[in-house]
Amino acid sequence: MSFEREKNYGQILQQLKEKIRQARLKAAVAINKELLSIYWEIGDTILQQQQKEGWGTKVIDRLITDLKTEFPDMKGLSPRNVKYMRAFAQAYPFFPFLQPPAENPKKIDNEGSTIVQGKLAQIENARPEPIVQTTLAQLSWYHNLTLLDKVSDLEERIFYATQTVENGWSRNMMVNQITKKLYH
Repeated sequence: MSFEREKNYGQILQQLKEKIRQARLKAAVAINKELLSIYWEIGDTILQQQQKEGWGTKVIDRLITDLKTEFPDMKGLSPRNVKYMRAFAQAYPFFPFLQPPAENPKKIDNEGSTIVQGKLAQIENARPEPIVQTTLAQLSWYHNLTLLDKVSDLEERIFYATQTVENGWSRNMMVNQITKKLYH
């Protein structure tokens, strides 16, 4: 009887451990998605303000000063990082995560999730692309920065992003694959 109770307890403990791991992973993914979303929003806002006010109006400097005043504990508000936010928004003008999927998807799977044919088809039309958004949201900010720094072609960048997510590459492994020109 004691052995059976211990065996049952061990199974329960394993199940709870797995549920905790899954909950932690979901929380980390949600936090990453929100971080990328706010970074994109900051970058997009800078692009819009610079377009309205013109270059030389110190949009970035003013924004950094005011945001640091309001949120002194917020990390990531260095001039370099904020310029990356701007580059991120410029590289992915379709990026808002909360935007609804395209109105006329090419195909719907059995669960009702949108699947869009051809990764770049909608990007060229400046419409949000659920697959690309999901892929980019699964990458860390540093993975995304590396892609911006090392890959100028959008299609190639999306290829490396997709491969990184599918294969679970670290940032260093992704850099190695870019250096080896896996895309080509």
